[in-house]
Amino acid sequence: MRLDHLLAASAVAFQLLLVVPVRSVAADDPDAMELVRDSRPVATILVPEKADQWTRTASGWLVDYLRRSTGARLSVVSEPASPEGTVISVGHTRRAVADGIKLDGLRWDDCRLVVKRRTLFLVGRDDAGTKTHDWVGARGTCRAVIKFLEDICGVRWFLPGPNGAVVPRHRSITVAAGLDVVGRTAMAYSDGRSVYDVNVLNEPGRSLSAQANNFRKSVKVAPGGHTYYAAVSADRYFKDHPEYFAILDGKRTGKGNHLCSTNPDVRRLLVEHTRRRFDQGLDWVSLGQEDGYTRCQCETCEQQDLYRFRDWHKKTGGRWETFQNTVLKQTPPERLFRLHKAVIDDVARTHPDKTMMLMCYAPTAWPSKEIPHFGKNVIGELMNVNPDYVEAWRDKVGGLTGYVYWFNTQCPMGINMHMTPREVALRLKYLHRSGFLALSVDPEAVWGLQGPVFYLVGRLMGDPTLDEKQVVADYCRGVFGPASGPMEKFFALLHRRLEAVVPVDDADIAADARNTKVPRDLDTQTMYLRQYTPEVLTKLEGWVKQAERLARTKQQRGWVRLSRDQFDFLKLVTGMARDHRAWKSEQVAGRWKTLKQSVAEFESYRHRVVNYPKEHTDAWFPGHATFCKWLVANLENTTTAYYVGWPQRRAEVLKKGLRGRAMGYGTSYYYSFIREPLTLDFSKPAP
Repeated sequence: MRLDHLLAASAVAFQLLLVVPVRSVAADDPDAMELVRDSRPVATILVPEKADQWTRTASGWLVDYLRRSTGARLSVVSEPASPEGTVISVGHTRRAVADGIKLDGLRWDDCRLVVKRRTLFLVGRDDAGTKTHDWVGARGTCRAVIKFLEDICGVRWFLPGPNGAVVPRHRSITVAAGLDVVGRTAMAYSDGRSVYDVNVLNEPGRSLSAQANNFRKSVKVAPGGHTYYAAVSADRYFKDHPEYFAILDGKRTGKGNHLCSTNPDVRRLLVEHTRRRFDQGLDWVSLGQEDGYTRCQCETCEQQDLYRFRDWHKKTGGRWETFQNTVLKQTPPERLFRLHKAVIDDVARTHPDKTMMLMCYAPTAWPSKEIPHFGKNVIGELMNVNPDYVEAWRDKVGGLTGYVYWFNTQCPMGINMHMTPREVALRLKYLHRSGFLALSVDPEAVWGLQGPVFYLVGRLMGDPTLDEKQVVADYCRGVFGPASGPMEKFFALLHRRLEAVVPVDDADIAADARNTKVPRDLDTQTMYLRQYTPEVLTKLEGWVKQAERLARTKQQRGWVRLSRDQFDFLKLVTGMARDHRAWKSEQVAGRWKTLKQSVAEFESYRHRVVNYPKEHTDAWFPGHATFCKWLVANLENTTTAYYVGWPQRRAEVLKKGLRGRAMGYGTSYYYSFIREPLTLDFSKPAP
């Protein structure tokens, strides 16, 4: 479906066909259709002949979770078999066609749950798989099974991993004979650093928990923007074609992969790369300049515009953010916009039904002054999503998506709280009202502290009308059981302290919250000291201890332990920072000894967490890799300290040793880091 047709059809669709709750029907209801009775199977599962991978996967989920919930194991048969009695038809079966089960008006991975003639049909829009990725695209039948398990059986997938699901026990499962429900999601995809799928970067949606919580791609999309690296790689082309690359300070250079925007072969290579991606089966493909863009200074490029950030910076010493919000708005890099519009138009001639995603980021954060519209089948991929930017782009493209840094651990908030439920709800509801089709968001490392917020993000991307307080309460009850009371108080205090110490302006409604708004004088240690005063830490410690006593099951105890692990990090870091300040104010032997002891306690903690066995972290510590990378980063560049896989990174770090390593990725205002007192030499007497 063309993007403009899709947008027109979906403008009111979500409100008209919102995800409708389905209730299980009492067994004594004469209109109820039984699927499981007294822990025995009553129904048979029917799948299409030669069912595709994801339909088989969905039927497997159904068998597994019905067994966990009721103890009954339902049989699965393939057409042309036609089982007698009650049937659960999964996917696009012949029976669904014969009974007129239609999916008209559905989009993304929308689905239907319909009962007709003693058959429960679970079916949705299915269009998954490209030549390179089998989990990208619509898997509506998976969504239908998930909706059945959530709404009828009460299953929830609160956290990633094998222990993140809560499965209520039932002896019987029934559905209403007249059931006919459509399940919709508000956004087409959520891209980002998804720990739902074994900590892979930018490819969510393989796991059941990811799909259930809307961290998936229901369109065949390759978002992300920085396509110059793949299309015109300096490693591949610079030696033989230096003319493809930027002139900087009088010399062509491949360093940084900066391109000459006016070279016709650069345009050709970008077009060829984009067409190749579409031919691999993708429907939406991103186009955008390299990260850290630096303009080409050749005469032809310089005549295209008045974009001169480097000159402005040398003259004023000002930061990029100041330039972006003042000068850039009036002098955007038209050389980039002209090039990108030419690529868009060239590709449209051969692939008219495909959608281009235009990266609106850094130099291209504000739209062109020259180009009135980039095309109906062009989506603006905004990395600045506050209202000024949204309004500036709204009439320049056919649709909008967003990329936000709300939880990025590379940025100033680091391993800490990042957002509160209220703030998340305010921003996601704004983006939905503003017509955003998708959002790239990255719940990374601190599930023990931000689990309710991460879960809330996923649920709101499915249904932005949900009440955030209710979602958080459901999370705590589901995850912690009888320990939910103290854990709700634990999270609520963390949220209050975050808003009190590092406030964000709600008027700046969809900006990247704290990660781009932290005051420059609020370094990481100062932030911890202000958020986690002795009084606050005492209250938090009390609630964690109470939760540890109240948790009953292995599952509940495991998730309380995760919160304990990450609370201990806050407590030990803050104590270490407090002792460091005390010693700096009065450098005497007694305070040096106290500081040495607090650093040793933290080092013991760091050693323990980094050395958790994989079987533990896979089961009970989502985001462990990202958490540990920050713990041992040693101020190294993110290319090494963040983007290198954790098994390799861990081996290298342990070989060198943990003691004395700083934390965080750098010392500029863009990062969160702690250097001293970790880097002090405690083998010597007090200085």
